[in-house]
Amino acid sequence: MDELIKDLLANKYLITPPAYFVLSEHYKKEFALAELIKFTKQKFNTFIIDDNVAKAFLEYKGLLRVGVEKYVQTSTETMKEKFPKEIGTAETHEKESFFLAQTIEKPTLKEYSGKSREDIGHIVESRGEGEVYTEEIGTSISTGNTEILESLEGFDNELKGEYVGNLGGTSSISTGTVEEGVEYNGEEVEVKRQVVEEYGALVPLEEEEIPEEIKEKKYSVYRDFKVTLKEDFEPIAKEIKPEFEIKFDVRKVKMKRPKAKNANGKEGEIIIRSYENLFRSRLRKLRKILRENPEIRGVVDIGKLGYINSDGEITIIGLVNSKRETAKGFIFEVEDTTGVTKVFIGKDSEDYKKAYDVLLDSVVAFKGYYSKRGILFANHLYLPDVPLYKREKPPLEEKVYAVLISDIHVGSTEFCEKAFMKFIEWLNGNVGSKEEEEIVSRIKYMIIAGDVVDGIGIYPGQYNELNIPDIFDQYEALANLLSNVPEHIQMFIGPGNHDAARTALPQPEFYKEYAKPLYDLKNAIIISNPALINLHGRDFLIVHGRGIEDVVGNVPGVTHHKPAMPMVELLKLRHLAPTFGGKVPIAPDPEDLLVIEEVPDLVQMGHVHVLDYQVYRGVFLINSATWQAQTEFQKMVNIVPTPARVPIIDIETARLKTIVDFTKWC
Repeated sequence: MDELIKDLLANKYLITPPAYFVLSEHYKKEFALAELIKFTKQKFNTFIIDDNVAKAFLEYKGLLRVGVEKYVQTSTETMKEKFPKEIGTAETHEKESFFLAQTIEKPTLKEYSGKSREDIGHIVESRGEGEVYTEEIGTSISTGNTEILESLEGFDNELKGEYVGNLGGTSSISTGTVEEGVEYNGEEVEVKRQVVEEYGALVPLEEEEIPEEIKEKKYSVYRDFKVTLKEDFEPIAKEIKPEFEIKFDVRKVKMKRPKAKNANGKEGEIIIRSYENLFRSRLRKLRKILRENPEIRGVVDIGKLGYINSDGEITIIGLVNSKRETAKGFIFEVEDTTGVTKVFIGKDSEDYKKAYDVLLDSVVAFKGYYSKRGILFANHLYLPDVPLYKREKPPLEEKVYAVLISDIHVGSTEFCEKAFMKFIEWLNGNVGSKEEEEIVSRIKYMIIAGDVVDGIGIYPGQYNELNIPDIFDQYEALANLLSNVPEHIQMFIGPGNHDAARTALPQPEFYKEYAKPLYDLKNAIIISNPALINLHGRDFLIVHGRGIEDVVGNVPGVTHHKPAMPMVELLKLRHLAPTFGGKVPIAPDPEDLLVIEEVPDLVQMGHVHVLDYQVYRGVFLINSATWQAQTEFQKMVNIVPTPARVPIIDIETARLKTIVDFTKWC
């Protein structure tokens, strides 16, 4: 497939054959993809680049040649001959658009090895409430979160190109219905639309029209906001030598994608085999963690249970495929690479309450007696968890602090811009007391854990809640604000689900063509979600926090109003998003990069917009709140944010030093 077509499809834009022929010769020579997308969005408000858009863009760039109209008119048939598969029915506009949706269910480790998409049937939707992944053909338009295509970001460009070619478009969450008035196989198809609900946001299935008043509204990207260090302020942190290491970043992990077994292999096989490798990787990593527990001995493969002496106690370790509570206890279906078995743990067991903490697809250990009826009657249940005791870290020569923030949501009408500006001024020494001056003077690091901008088309009606309705300008506005952070403060910035990044976890980085102003900041390092940063010998695990969604509602008593509680549950399972096919999309990477292999000193999350913290077994967990006041949607779903409250962390102890409150300006 041609590079221009592939790149546009990857960004959910479509191009007609005439437009392709007048633009392709100039692509990456006289213009970049970001320029074309921004021009199309601003001037035409469309996701289809036709000959009118192409000619206007070339005229804007000063590239329009004499005779181009004749060239456009005669190019369609040539284009169809050159790209019959990729272009398909993309000659006209929305009338030819239709969707082919299929859901995907996680097969067991034994079942999906080597099977095709047709053999499996479903690859993604699991247990009745999963995400729906779509194949779009033709000129379908959507600003919803792309899942399959974005989740392929971990693979090389060759594979991604193959998927775009086979899908004929991009992938988005959809109901599998078709556009209104579309003829498919000669018959007009009735249209039904549905919104897929996610925690804290609704994903739109089609492009919303931008209201005229928003199009015409003038907005600031904070170019005029300039702050410098206060004249008489001499920060101690300037003299402190920076000591940091990014111990883990998704982009550092080199993964080899599975290859088709033969020339007849289909694209579905590669995704299925990737998920197979993902769960094998998860089982292998968490099995190793569990076996470090001295109470877990004599582990038996599930496939060998039928050959052992039933009189003795045995232990198994496996993935939890299902969990069901009965009047007498919990029944689990547990799987490892050798087989599947049922496990029963009764209410009289001392570990019975631990069963509530077990999420689907997590890895746990059971100890008990195996019955010839094919059931393990468990007396004990072991979670991977973190050790009870931690080794003490040596003290630091000088006190040094870090600022932890997240969910800035620049571009939202509810972005607390005045409070954020006051915060920037505060970092520059504009403080109200000697005590504050001592604290801000020792701030050496700032970590931002995702959702740095509000994004575009994240939920229905979002345009009515946007102050900056352009994704490029949102990132420029954020960069202009952060450019005022003192140079001696090292910033680490990672993506979230509102950002221009792949939606599926883990998220490697922001897409550079959208967030380039952030990459240009001198004292900023772009990190992945998740990332592990070592600051002066202390490990900080930085995560946006979408895994909280799968904990809330599945573990009794856990709520997003107190996000430290679900964070503890994830730490117990040593995984940042255990459940596959739930509310959190998981990428089909060959290796599970969401396992918490090393026990950190501190875990930072955001996402739920509520400041909360807790110490669990020596690990400090903190949710770093938000800079966005309550939106109309949050009111509907009863999310009460705690904006503009800034936690300051003492790096030596990896504990909270203080919270600086800027809420009076929010």
